[in-house]
Amino acid sequence: MRITPLRGFGVTWLKCPACRLKCRPTAVGPGGACPRCGNSRLLRLSLGGSGAQSTQDTKRD
Repeated sequence: MRITPLRGFGVTWLKCPACRLKCRPTAVGPGGACPRCGNSRLLRLSLGGSGAQSTQDTKRD
């Protein structure tokens, strides 16, 4: 059995806008609905790794 990380780079969570349940993609049923309330629209949350990166201006006068 593979142990998946709960935090860090590339970890994806799904959030239900109706009941606010946060779950992993493996916990979602075959139809892609929320396991708690059955809502079919889940939001994908990416935590860590893809945040806003600051860009530096290379032109200097």
